[in-house]
Amino acid sequence: MNQATRQQGPIRRTFGRIAAVFSFLYRALFILSLLFGLFLGWMLLTGGPSIKVEDNVGLVIAPTGALVEHVDADPVQQLMQRWTGEPPLQTSVASVVEAFDRARDDDRIAFVVLKLDELRQAGLASVDEVARAAERFRESGKKVYVWADMLTQPQYALAAQADDIALDPFGGIWVEGFSVYPNYFAELLDRLGITVNVFRVGEYKSAVEPFIRNDMSEAARSANAAWLDDLWSAYLRRASAVRNGVEQALPAMLSDLPGRLDAAGGDMATLVADAGLVDRLETLQDFRERMGQDVGMAENGHGSFRQIHYRSYLRATEGEAGAAATSTIAKIHVQGVIVDGIGEPGTAGGDIIAEQLLQASRDDKVRAVILRVDTPGGSVLASERIRRAVLEVQEAGKPVVASMASQAASGGYWVSMDADDIVAYDATITGSIGVFGLWMSVDEGLEKIGVTTDGVGTTPLAGKLRPDRPLDDRLGRIFQSGVEHAYDTFIERVAEGRDLPLDAVRRIAEGRVWSGAQALERGLVDRLGGLDTAVARAAELAGLAEGEYRVTSPTTPQPRLMDALQFWSGRAFAALSGTGLDAWLARWTRSQLEGQTRAASLALVPADPRGLYALCDCQLERATPIAGRHAFGAAH
Repeated sequence: MNQATRQQGPIRRTFGRIAAVFSFLYRALFILSLLFGLFLGWMLLTGGPSIKVEDNVGLVIAPTGALVEHVDADPVQQLMQRWTGEPPLQTSVASVVEAFDRARDDDRIAFVVLKLDELRQAGLASVDEVARAAERFRESGKKVYVWADMLTQPQYALAAQADDIALDPFGGIWVEGFSVYPNYFAELLDRLGITVNVFRVGEYKSAVEPFIRNDMSEAARSANAAWLDDLWSAYLRRASAVRNGVEQALPAMLSDLPGRLDAAGGDMATLVADAGLVDRLETLQDFRERMGQDVGMAENGHGSFRQIHYRSYLRATEGEAGAAATSTIAKIHVQGVIVDGIGEPGTAGGDIIAEQLLQASRDDKVRAVILRVDTPGGSVLASERIRRAVLEVQEAGKPVVASMASQAASGGYWVSMDADDIVAYDATITGSIGVFGLWMSVDEGLEKIGVTTDGVGTTPLAGKLRPDRPLDDRLGRIFQSGVEHAYDTFIERVAEGRDLPLDAVRRIAEGRVWSGAQALERGLVDRLGGLDTAVARAAELAGLAEGEYRVTSPTTPQPRLMDALQFWSGRAFAALSGTGLDAWLARWTRSQLEGQTRAASLALVPADPRGLYALCDCQLERATPIAGRHAFGAAH
């Protein structure tokens, strides 16, 4: 025994040393993770190192990803993106507007440069808000500049608000107009043996058409064409607000783009410059040096002009505005598909929004509420819960103004209809007053592969609500009755909230989509305007004078220090081994974006418990972003 033990000694000692090494590495990695977590917590609590705004610099406003009303990402995610240098997937309109407004009267800011190459999406409502801010900035005598190698449709809408647009000599502009081209699945579902049972009210309620047709119905085609034409006209008006002639030049160029491009020898940059869509053709370095003539060149070795990024500028000037105001107007966002519960990033959770409204009703400092709506609708139950919370705010003696952004259709109109005042843009997609239900049965598909279903239940309805069985006629009648009841309720509440005759509402309902301008003509909204119009109206209704109030939004609670530590330490080993930190972050941010795609509405993400939806399939096709990635050299 002793001899065997002596023989095992060296082996045990060797494995003991290896275990000690692994234990040391494990502890070292844990300590490093802990230290980084502490640093992360410090960054979250303090915002990072202080930033100084130097005299005579250019302000670089660089929205990235989608320009949205409200950023869905949590603070930890935003900080990680900033730390790794990854551009945020979303940019709030308010941050861009605030940067313009603060820089307007700031003598340290000489001009603004709009950097748009990372912008992927922007609704016309967002463009409108930025355009108004740029106009206020220009009134101070300062200029707005743009340089780009390629401008997509949303990018050009913003670039057109600048005093001067410079385009790379090998660049171009890609604007194609607006369209709606859904995929249709009827033939596929038929081949798979899936029966689609649809329950709807409204001739124009086309959200279910992709499941029951192979093409667009004539009713949907005519209705879509009407509001798409209104949106295109609105886009052209915005693009020509600063640049005279674009409203005529752009459609003329698009009417025969191949021929005009052939005549220009394939030179897109020269073609758009000759059409007056841009002011000059110059390289990025030439642009930097031109800006440097006003503010000087930076000494950091980047070869660019002296500048500050707008996110850094906002952090450096935080707390300077609205500090003296004693009252607040709460701005509460309804953004994304409306869903039951708290919802996921990219959706509007009915529970969360209703609770925010109720908190505003109880807060003595809140004198009025702006309900900022940017949604195609969704769950009827969640929409109704939000509407009831709006009534609670009004019962507390506080006015509610609905401010419609790019879209406030179907469920988006449901949550807005009882507001004291409804403000929309001329290009807002709204209306779509209709309700539908959808049930799919896969019994035929299962039979094709030899699977059948049979059994017994205690009541005529027991076991009927199963996708592997044909839809029972009695269930069908129940569903249709529920849809008709929800639609009648929708109609009656619109008539009551908007003080319109019931017959008049029935004529403009039927699930039909209207532009904001068309909705104004039909009494569905009170006035056209942007967020500033809505704020002014809310202040008026609340009896607040200018300077007596500030506009605030409920914020996502900042994570505690331990939350930050857990966030990092729980992922550190996976992040620093195997696939690596960058790959992990890429997967993580992609997963956040997946919940915000157009497919969400067709997949019926808002799982209403009764299967009833006030949802508009009115999302626009988006051109594939083809802009380059050129930086001006500002630090994020």
